[in-house]
Amino acid sequence: MKQRIILIMLASFFGLIFLVACSDQKEAEKSKAEVTSSDVKKEVKEAMETAQSYTRQQKEEYLRNIEAKLEGLDKEIQELQAKVKSGAAELKEESKAEIKQNMEALSKKKQAAAEKLEELKSSSGEAWEDIKSGMDSAMEELSEAFDRARSDFNS
Repeated sequence: MKQRIILIMLASFFGLIFLVACSDQKEAEKSKAEVTSSDVKKEVKEAMETAQSYTRQQKEEYLRNIEAKLEGLDKEIQELQAKVKSGAAELKEESKAEIKQNMEALSKKKQAAAEKLEELKSSSGEAWEDIKSGMDSAMEELSEAFDRARSDFNS
């Protein structure tokens, strides 16, 4: 009989411990599950800041690449202009006119690319993607104009 009472008391004790443990776990889960509007606002703000930072980094990297390309093309254009000036006496009038026309077109394309670059530098983070496509087009046109001018001089 004493054993039976001890067993009942032990079972009651462990049952009570089990209930207390379960209720603590439910309270912990409940507090984790409750999300307030301030929690959501905080997470949205952090996500926006992260997105803005990423966009800013992408823009800065793109600007560095474009500036490096423009500098390289500018050096090549200057070298080509020097070659044209030094070899102008040997060229036929027809070739001189064509080269002059291509060099003028090249200069206009270079100016357009420089203007797009300035527009891109001053653009907001949201607008830079749109301006980037225009910059890509301007760089492509500049490269094509340079290739035409170089091929006309070399032929």
